[in-house]
Formats: sequence, structure tokens, C-alpha cells
Amino acid sequence: MNKLEKIGSISVYFHGDNLDPENLTKFLGVDPDARWKAGEERLLASGSTARARTGMWTLSIPLMDENVSEAVAKLIGTLGNNFLDVLSLPEIESAYVDIFMCVDRSRLDAGHTFKLLNSDVSSISKAGLDIQVTVSVDED
Repeated sequence: MNKLEKIGSISVYFHGDNLDPENLTKFLGVDPDARWKAGEERLLASGSTARARTGMWTLSIPLMDENVSEAVAKLIGTLGNNFLDVLSLPEIESAYVDIFMCVDRSRLDAGHTFKLLNSDVSSISKAGLDIQVTVSVDED
């Protein structure tokens, strides 16, 4: 993996059968990377189309190095002052922050560690969101 390549992302996801992505965009004051309402047809990476089963809104920050805490802080800052009250919107049925990291197999001899500061976890927790960690192993 080239040092300048993205090694992952920090993303926030909001879902709900009645989620109106425009309402969430206005509430947070930031445009998402992807959004749709339940029932909308959307184009998949394969080129086929699918009807969304639920509404979704997501925003991601690229992870360029292993400073996960810095990327989480940037995401929280981007989401703005209303982030802590986001679950007050009744149309949100589930929400979480996903920390995704791709790690070279050659660096996994003794496992792999990254650090999250208490302040990062606290900000996400105060907003009522869970944290999901996804790790992919690169075979190259």
C-alpha cells in the first residue's frame, strides 16, 4: 500500500424507514456523501439497480494514516453543533460511527492496534451513537 493512499475511513450512518435525508442534511448543516429514501431506486456498483429498503444518510472522512482519533475528531467537527441532538429526529431508527481500516498482512505479526481518545468516544456516546470497527486485511 502506498503511504499516500487512504487506508480506511471514519463514517457516520443514519437509517430509518421514514428517514428524509433532506431533513437530516438541514438539521446537521452538512451535505452527506450518500443518501436515499426508502423505496428509491439506486444504482449499485455492479451497474444494476435496487430499491432501497430503508432511508440512509452517510458522511465519511478518509483515513490517510493510523491517527484514527484525528479523523474521528474531524468527522465530529464536520457534523456541527447539532450532532449531539441528532437522535432527537424521530425518523432516525439506527445510527452508528464506523471505523474502517485496511491493514497490510505483513504488519499483523503481533496484531494491530489503533487508539481512540476518551474525548472521541465521549462525543459519539453523548450523541447516542454506537461505534462499529471494521478491519480488512490486505493480502498484497
